[in-house]
Amino acid sequence: MSEKVYIIPCSGIGKVYGSICRQAAYRIVNDLRPGETAIECLPLIVKGKKEVVDELKKNKVITLDGCTAMCAYYDVAKVIDEPDAHFLSTSVVMENRDLKPEPDIYPLGENAKVLMEIFAKEIADKVGELLNGEE
Repeated sequence: MSEKVYIIPCSGIGKVYGSICRQAAYRIVNDLRPGETAIECLPLIVKGKKEVVDELKKNKVITLDGCTAMCAYYDVAKVIDEPDAHFLSTSVVMENRDLKPEPDIYPLGENAKVLMEIFAKEIADKVGELLNGEE
């Protein structure tokens, strides 16, 4: 049984959708599912750092992407096969069209913060499902 779920956000630097992914990952790891989750560095995964790859293979992995290029998903899949789950931050925007995210990447604008919270809660629910069969 998996001890942790690793949350791997994209590196979409300079894009609000990437910032939503990264902030959601921190929210999950620090507040919503502390002790059950961790973040790992995507470049170290791409580089194939043995300790990192071995740890991911022993646990569950969720990738978060800010666009349809899905770099986090594909980069992780090359190294450990399919992640256990994958989320696109653009999907939460599509589901909440009244909350158009501001272009600010740091700090996030008010709508982007709300979208990030919704996104983080969806992912945190999936963490529970992966670890404990929670729904």
